Order: sequence, then structure tokens, then C-alpha cells
Amino acid sequence: MKIIADANMPGLEPFEALGRVEQHEGRRLRREQLVDADVLLVRSVTRVDQALLSDTRVRFVGSATIGTDHIDQAWLASQGIMFAHAPGCNARAVAEYVLQSVLLLCKKRQCSPVGLSAGIVGMGNVGGRVVDWLRALGMTIRVCDPLLARKGVAGLGTIDEVLECDVVTLHVPLTEAGEDATVHLLDSKRLRAMRNNQMLINTCRGAVVDNQALLALLEQGKGPMTILDVWESEPVVPEALYRQVQYGSPHIAGYSVEGKLKGTEMLHGALCDWLQVAPAARANVLSKPFMDLPVSSEDDLLSLLQAAYDLREDHRRLGDSLEQADPAAAFDRLRKDYPLRHELHHWQPRGAVDPQWQPILSRLFVTA
Repeated sequence: MKIIADANMPGLEPFEALGRVEQHEGRRLRREQLVDADVLLVRSVTRVDQALLSDTRVRFVGSATIGTDHIDQAWLASQGIMFAHAPGCNARAVAEYVLQSVLLLCKKRQCSPVGLSAGIVGMGNVGGRVVDWLRALGMTIRVCDPLLARKGVAGLGTIDEVLECDVVTLHVPLTEAGEDATVHLLDSKRLRAMRNNQMLINTCRGAVVDNQALLALLEQGKGPMTILDVWESEPVVPEALYRQVQYGSPHIAGYSVEGKLKGTEMLHGALCDWLQVAPAARANVLSKPFMDLPVSSEDDLLSLLQAAYDLREDHRRLGDSLEQADPAAAFDRLRKDYPLRHELHHWQPRGAVDPQWQPILSRLFVTA
């Protein structure tokens, strides 16, 4: 069996027991490289459709990501090609990114997040964790999720109600059609309705926010304080928009070691199920190193998060990439050569903790 995998996928060793593994640049993958392949493993930058897979031997496609908008699932199904992905694999990493973003923006606003309202758009694996963590931080939560609303989940608000919150964070898939389409969910009208003292965080897909409308608003000194991990024109990042946001990063909110490995592990399990073979036993987990807290303030909590991952460094690196001769290629290099980043549960906490911060810390250091 021949397995083609994105060069950015770690932890592929278990696949070597199933066949020969070759890694290629995901954004540059071509049909000619897949003609004699049986399995294709991608992340989010490879468009998988008829143009890529027609007249190939590929019968199994796996995406080690939450999102699936880069996969033509209807065409795969029509060809009898099995598809699997990894929902929730990087939910913790994205939630840590959002939590740090909230603390950074509040620090710039010189306000406490405790008592502020947080609006979460989409309550799937990531959004649900963000809801839980921001509530544990002491924020008042409002959620918009039409799919859950139609299932009878109580207490949900409309998109426009949620967009009135002090902090708005987006966690929806990118969909182009239907009553729940999310392309330009935050369009010019909705962005103009947001206040200057609001905060906006987008870690899902760039096109969920109309980037041109957002830029026009921010250039006028209006609109919310914004953090963008995703950009509508990726891998091209408009320098003008980068200069206007508070922080920007190259689509890496979920790029933790644990998140990537979990995504790969989920695909390995799915492939083994499809092949009807037993997966190899997992290696024993090594003992965790210690991380000294202590946490008795919001600044302490922010410092703790930044000890594991510092969003400001990604902002700086993205800015440097825009100065390169080919910024789009530099964007991809940032993702390919991303430094090792662990989720907080990689460590064992020790040190005194003020009871006020115990609810959020108990979530950050628990593996589940």
C-alpha cells in the first residue's frame, strides 16, 4: 500500500506498518503524484476533489483537521472513496489561543474579563470548550448555533444578539450555501454595528469575516479590537489588514504538538477500521515536567499561558514574513517550520493558586 501524506503531519510512524509512506508539500500536491497511491492524508491546505484524484488509485482520504471545506465529500462518496477527518483534535490548542487572546485584548483595554460578556458563534468541539473555559474565567456567556437551536437546545441566541457581547469569538465551519452559510457571516453591515470597545477573535476560517469590510472599518478607526489567526486570502495576508489588527498569526491557533499528533492518531484509527486491522499499541506516556505557577491575578494567568505559547511571537513572525520577496511562500514556511508548542496539560502544575483562578486552571491542566 502506498500512502501519500502532507509534509506537515507528524507522528506518521504507525502508518509505516500499513504501507510505504511518502510526504509531500500539501499546497503543491498534484494528481501525478497520486496516480499509484492508495491512501491520501492531508491537512487544511490541500483541495481534495475530482481534479486531484481522478484516474488515481486512491480509495481512502483522511484530513487531520477539524474543518472539511477543502474536501469535496460529495465527489468522494460518488466514487466510493472513504473519507475521515479529526473533529476536536486541536480543540484544546485553539481554546488556549482564544483564552490568551481575551487576556491580551483586555490588558490593552485596561479592563478585567471577569464580568464581561463573551459571544461564541458555533458550539462544536472548539466552541464548546471555549464556552466552558470563558465561563470558568468569570465571563457571562451567550452562544449562537443554529444547528443546535433546531435540535431544541435551549438558551441560545441569534447571531446579532451574540454580536452585541463584549468579546466575540468565531468557531464555525466555512459553508457557502444553505440557511446556515457562513461565508461573510460577519459582513459589512454586521461589522459596522460592532462598537469600538468590543473585541473580535477569528480562529476558524478567514472568509467567515469579510476582510475587505473589516479593513475599511479599522482604517477609519472604527470597529472592534481584532485578532485574526485566519485570513480570507490565505496564503496571502493583506499587509494593510495585518497592520490594523491587534495581533495576527498564520493559521496556527491549533498547531500544538498534542493537537497535530491527535489528528494523525485519529486518521490512523480510521484507516485501521477501514482496513479491518488492529492498530498498534500506543507507547507509554512519559512523566510530565513541572511548571511553576503561582497564579493570583489575570497577569499571572496570562504569563502562565505565554510560558507555553506566546501569541505575540507569532504576530512578530507573521509581520517579518510580509517583508519577504514572496510573502505567500513565507506564510507556508511559517506553518511548515512552526516551533514546537505544547498544550498546558503537557506539564504538571505546582505552586500556590488563588481560589478565584482554580476553576480555569483545573481545566487547563486536565488532559481530557
